[in-house]
Amino acid sequence: WSGLMSLCARTRVDAAQHGINVVVVASAPRASDLSSSVVPLFLHQVSLSGPEEPQRRDMLRGLTRGLELGPDVDLERLAKLTSGLLLGDLSALVAEATRAARHRLLVGLSEEELLLSGVSLQKQDFMAALKALQDAQAQTVAAPKIPSVRWQDVGGLQQVKRQILDTVSLPLTRPELLTLGLERTGLLLYGPPGTGKTLLAKAVATECSMNFLSVKGPELINMYVGQSEENVRQVFARARSAAPCVVFFDELDSLAPSRGRSGDSGGVMDRVVSQLLSELDTLQSTGVFVIGATNRPDLIDQSLLRPGRFDKLVYVGVNEDRESQLQVLQAILRKFDLEPSVDLSAILERCPGHMTGADLYALCCDAMTSAVKRKISLIQQNLPMATELVLVIQVFHITPVVETLSLSPSIREKLWNSS
Repeated sequence: WSGLMSLCARTRVDAAQHGINVVVVASAPRASDLSSSVVPLFLHQVSLSGPEEPQRRDMLRGLTRGLELGPDVDLERLAKLTSGLLLGDLSALVAEATRAARHRLLVGLSEEELLLSGVSLQKQDFMAALKALQDAQAQTVAAPKIPSVRWQDVGGLQQVKRQILDTVSLPLTRPELLTLGLERTGLLLYGPPGTGKTLLAKAVATECSMNFLSVKGPELINMYVGQSEENVRQVFARARSAAPCVVFFDELDSLAPSRGRSGDSGGVMDRVVSQLLSELDTLQSTGVFVIGATNRPDLIDQSLLRPGRFDKLVYVGVNEDRESQLQVLQAILRKFDLEPSVDLSAILERCPGHMTGADLYALCCDAMTSAVKRKISLIQQNLPMATELVLVIQVFHITPVVETLSLSPSIREKLWNSS
């Protein structure tokens, strides 16, 4: 810093001697990282934030000017999907889409024919480029991105879905409600483990076309003084730059326990909770929604549960009726190959009455493992066409799994207490 200060001083003296006006411009990622002796050298400070949706739309129009766009390319929609991207990122997006279009057309055309016919950018080119760009960002700087979980992947829980959509999607679909003060920024999902709280949060982000930033409570805690609070600030700063965004705090009770507890070395957790409260109070009209999940809401600091913060508490319980369990099982089996003759209702009748989504997923995984073992056994016996058999879950794969099925620990404890 001393070298920079002496350079500015010499430049100022030389400019004054020769009658030249010199303007010194400097840039930094964060003004807080600069030394207190350097900041007074610059008379003006300009904070540059990420572009919002109208600005991204104009940038995309400028970057694609002169390019041939297909009829299915919607720059309005693309501007919504590129939240959190800067001008350089959008430029890379257009360049990557151009390369994707070239590769797509080279399959049926030669290089000369491609030059004569020109390259037309289609929607699939932009989607492929956007996915590659978001994956690269997520790996380098843990940038938020839109997950790929749909409502079809979440079986049952119809009432819970309705409550969540009323809280999150209404301000996005009906922005005129914001003028009436009908705005919420957070909700808390609580209930036994394995009931689908994390899956619900991802589905909300996908269905509402919002970025998703998942945060585990313990990963924000740091051994250095002040670093834990800085981690909380960085999470919300990343969420604001990627708005509209859903910030999902898993295991919230480990991040925001009741303040004033004994055993809190140096008051670290108290400061983290205070920082979290201050960040939640600044989320009004920012397009950032906070969803928390916990198994123990009684351990969370009560100031987080007041209106304006996590003011909507939604209980995500165990599906005890067979119809809801059947919906959950059908949603899970969308990712597996199932023999059409398998009667899922008959299988559920043989299962315990209290089963979480995690229990049903374990049932499907064990059945698929049984199918894999059977195929390996056929291959080892050198039976003809054994290697070409398609892995399909059949009834005789599921029956032994049902007989040895063990429930989640929380469900066993609930049944024990009720008895």
